[in-house]
Amino acid sequence: MLLVTQVYVKAKECSEQLSAENFAILLARHFTSFYKQVTTAIVKIVEKPWERVHINGQPHEHGFKLGSEKHTAEVTVQKSGVLKLTSGIEGLSVLKTTKSGFEGFIRDQYTALPETRERMLATEVTALWRYSYESASSIPKNPLYFTERYLDVKKSLANTFFGPPKEGVYSASVQRTLFQMAKAVLNRFPDISSIQLKMPNIHFLPVNISSKENTIVKFNDDVFLPTDEPHGSIEASLSRFWSKM
Repeated sequence: MLLVTQVYVKAKECSEQLSAENFAILLARHFTSFYKQVTTAIVKIVEKPWERVHINGQPHEHGFKLGSEKHTAEVTVQKSGVLKLTSGIEGLSVLKTTKSGFEGFIRDQYTALPETRERMLATEVTALWRYSYESASSIPKNPLYFTERYLDVKKSLANTFFGPPKEGVYSASVQRTLFQMAKAVLNRFPDISSIQLKMPNIHFLPVNISSKENTIVKFNDDVFLPTDEPHGSIEASLSRFWSKM
């Protein structure tokens, strides 16, 4: 209970708004400096995204709704000031209704799945990226820097997944798209040294009822059934060659 109280006190003492990452660093530095016996502090924060409500196109003055995905932050700070900082996204659900396939995969005598260039693609993105800052004193001075970086990373992931608004972008597989998303983040943000992505399949299968008796209703891939099984849990980690991942 004493540690929880100190978290509240440190929050009250903040004279300006901080990112989740900066607040985690503040807490970790407090615990490593205040207690002689503490050599390393690990602080994990999960931020739930409250979004302002819009009524008839106008932003509500005091109305908010809870968004779906979560912003995560984890920091490890040693008494010497050595820092390890990671941020992430959990529960980012995305779906596109076309421009997705699954083709070119290895086939053997056990392969039953046909190739396709047209299917619905849905997944729930979990991303975790590590920053290259190695000391608490080396992080940017902007107290909302990591909040802005989080929003930019989320935007980069979504833009790579969906492609341009009109024409979109073709996905040959979830695996290929995952790789492209991770690569886009590393290419755009030089202070991110590595990123891990997890993107399980969320299937929406077309309902096709074949029956000699069924002459009234004809299905043409226009009714879909959501199903969790079977699915693949696709994961990958990308890092720069010098990363200590």
